[in-house]
Amino acid sequence: MNRKRKISPIILAAGDSPRLEIPKPLALFGERTTLQIALDNCAHLRKPVVVLGSEASRIQRALPSQTLRKCKIVINRRWRTGQLSSLLTGLQHVPQGNPFLLYPVDYPLLTKELLDRLAKEYEKRYEKHLIVSPTFRRREGHPVIFAPKMRAEIFDAETAREVVQRERKRVKLVAVGTTAIWTSFNSLSTYRKCLCEYLRQSNLGRF
Repeated sequence: MNRKRKISPIILAAGDSPRLEIPKPLALFGERTTLQIALDNCAHLRKPVVVLGSEASRIQRALPSQTLRKCKIVINRRWRTGQLSSLLTGLQHVPQGNPFLLYPVDYPLLTKELLDRLAKEYEKRYEKHLIVSPTFRRREGHPVIFAPKMRAEIFDAETAREVVQRERKRVKLVAVGTTAIWTSFNSLSTYRKCLCEYLRQSNLGRF
């Protein structure tokens, strides 16, 4: 697809990873890092904003120039205060009129096809739906798309989850057929589980 959708991805990659040997954005899945996977998945959207924090210099040094050209990297100096601070940092670099996609980098099983499905559902939503969220087996996950009208509310919130849960009638749930929307990693054991599933799906031709 050649046409870029108006949605601006914000890839959250600022948190630390004390139970891993490397920062999460550099964790390898096959021949790609989690950050490269996220950028590839967002190829049909506007240029992603990647928010770094912990070990930002190490991550930037490790990224090839081709990867750097695909995104705008910004640094969240307050990353220790939580995920919302990274979202707000990234949001400052998204045009006011653009919807935006919240995409944590540590969800390596997400695919471009899934993101394209969510983007299409956002485009054909009812006006009352200001948030588009994927769901599988009645459990919601990531990534989540927010309409431009949600900017002010997010800046006043304590967490993004709080905003999503506040008024359920404005949330459009999109049923998907994968656990990828809530499969992340934060330790060596969960990384290995994600890696095994990634390799299994790669062998099935899903990546």
